[in-house]
Amino acid sequence: LIRQLEPTRPARLCVGLSGGLDSIVLLHLAAACREKIPCEISAIHVHHGLSPNADDWAEFACRSAAALDVECRVERVRVERQAELGLEAAARHARYAVFESQDCDALLLAQHRDDQAETLLLNLLRGGGVQGLAAMPQSRRLARGALLLRPLLDVSRSEILEWAQQNRLAWVEDESNLDQTIARNRLRHTVLPFLDDLYPGIAARFARSAGHLAESAQLLHEVGEADLRVCLADRAFDLDRAADLSAARRRNALRVW
Repeated sequence: LIRQLEPTRPARLCVGLSGGLDSIVLLHLAAACREKIPCEISAIHVHHGLSPNADDWAEFACRSAAALDVECRVERVRVERQAELGLEAAARHARYAVFESQDCDALLLAQHRDDQAETLLLNLLRGGGVQGLAAMPQSRRLARGALLLRPLLDVSRSEILEWAQQNRLAWVEDESNLDQTIARNRLRHTVLPFLDDLYPGIAARFARSAGHLAESAQLLHEVGEADLRVCLADRAFDLDRAADLSAARRRNALRVW
């Protein structure tokens, strides 16, 4: 993933570092890349201020990065507790706004295969379409041109935990991950273990399905872009021009527009 950047100078990589297991492992893996690929590593910690432990987590993240000779910046955000989206979604929006603002070639996030399975299942329960069920892409372009990369998306949480234990890494535990009033946590601690008993390896199956759906979403987008060349007139969507398309293709073209 890093090699695909092909910058004319050492690639500037920024790791989203919460201090939890997944991001600590990603930080160590990214730091090790410096031995093989010309790159500069930094880290960004988003301080949401939602936990009484938030200051300690920020300090831990900076300490962990410094031990690897990596600069870590802390960005404090304000999350509205009564936000319409719900607290978890509001925190995610605030976090990604910080990620979008980073001046780097690639932003590395630590979501893994189990996270992908949870995202697919959540979006399915919400009635999501193909795009939503495609869940998280392994890479996508951010507004300022940097690539968002998820290098661990094909790796299971158990593999990440095993690697961390073998390398004697320390990390913090966010107590909110145990709060089963949060839908994602209920899926993680109750629903997915039950499904895994019935269908072993269910997270890998869901992640594979998300990959198939991502390909379908890409095809729909390409078809929509082609149809827009017919449907648009003076940057407006012309229903008369679209009349020869099927209803499904008109709806798809509108979504792409």
